[in-house]
Amino acid sequence: MSVNSAWKSAGALVLGTALSAFATDARIESMGKSSKFIMDDISIFDNPANIGIYPNYLIGELGTIPESAVGTGGGAVSNSDPSPWFGGIFSLGMGNEDSRDPRLTIAGAFNRPDKWNSYLPSTTTFDGSNGDSTVAVPRPTTNFDGFLGGSTPDGNMFGSHIYVGMQDGAVPKENGAGQEVYEVNSYAFASVAKFDLGINWQWDEETDIEISGGMGRIAYGVSNKDFWDLGQMSFHGAGRLFSTIEALNGELVPSGEFSYLQVGDGMAETKIVGGVGVNVALDRGFFWLGLEGFNVETSTQGLTVSAGGAVNYDATGDYDGWDTRSEAGGALSFGIERNIFWDWFVVRVGGRKVISYVDCQEGDKNPGSTDGSGGFLTFCGNSEQLAGNFWQSNPVGDGSLNDHIGWGFGINVEEKLKVDAVMAEDFLYRNPFQGAPLWISRVSATYSF
Repeated sequence: MSVNSAWKSAGALVLGTALSAFATDARIESMGKSSKFIMDDISIFDNPANIGIYPNYLIGELGTIPESAVGTGGGAVSNSDPSPWFGGIFSLGMGNEDSRDPRLTIAGAFNRPDKWNSYLPSTTTFDGSNGDSTVAVPRPTTNFDGFLGGSTPDGNMFGSHIYVGMQDGAVPKENGAGQEVYEVNSYAFASVAKFDLGINWQWDEETDIEISGGMGRIAYGVSNKDFWDLGQMSFHGAGRLFSTIEALNGELVPSGEFSYLQVGDGMAETKIVGGVGVNVALDRGFFWLGLEGFNVETSTQGLTVSAGGAVNYDATGDYDGWDTRSEAGGALSFGIERNIFWDWFVVRVGGRKVISYVDCQEGDKNPGSTDGSGGFLTFCGNSEQLAGNFWQSNPVGDGSLNDHIGWGFGINVEEKLKVDAVMAEDFLYRNPFQGAPLWISRVSATYSF
């Protein structure tokens, strides 16, 4: 998810950040859009204790193509380079040779954009020495995940995680030759940092409990360079329980999540999500089903959005009230995968339907406009109607992580190398001889050694 696409509309901003786990793993996107009710390697970014489940393991994405390049219909699209990331998990046994536990585990990942990055606006306007100035908010460049964890002799796991994504003093851009260059600007600043702790506790032979939580900061613009401003810290926590149900040959999985995020001085979001799901082992396959309820309260000030979706935060205004958006609803999701023809080839399909009720209240902190953009348009309505209520759902089929349906395939080589791909939803309707858009939007890979 790009910075601009996260702010493109109310559905993309609030719905996307409220419900999706931002799972960049192709397996998750192609079979239900969420990893909350199943155990997957991508869960290490939600609960760092889970690095202990995947010892001596390489993980990453060969590339992710933005939805604008994948396209949703006929016609050629411009070439777009993928955005890969990679990481590894390594364990060291601390006991005797007959026991896997206790052990020490370390892990790291490079170039993975955290889901908090999607909250950054495109530009910020501030009061400069020569009058008001507008500068681009750069995308974070460091993008580093670090993990440290371990396990007890009984197999209970614990872990810690830190993410640091920063850029200070330049805006990365591509030149005409497709190379990345840096446009120096001392006012360009963006920082996303977070620290998490987690446990994965084996309560008994049939029950595992996961609990995680942490804090961090999302900062941008010239007025937000002091990271240790406790008044702008964000907090989050989550938990889930895996309980074996022999009658289903699977597990019952209740889950819950809470977060309070502050995005500079322009936005604050409180989110509560709860749900329950089941996952079932099938003959040569796997199935899961989940139901969630959520409530998201969002307040904004000084934000304007252009017709193209670029968001600007105006730090020069002095306003008295906040614009607020309250959204409550639910989501039904499912995913299924099955080996067909050969044991090394798997096909996946999944879907997600979201229905929510939105209530918007207009304050005085957003600079309104009369040209069809700006003000409260980031969340609701238009220049004539900035407050009210309505029903909404997730996109039907725009190629994004949050649309209704996904499908893909995977290749498993001797239970060591696994490669997964997400296919365009309308692949079967495309004509490859007429310059149709791309067929594959995401490719992920893991290797166990």
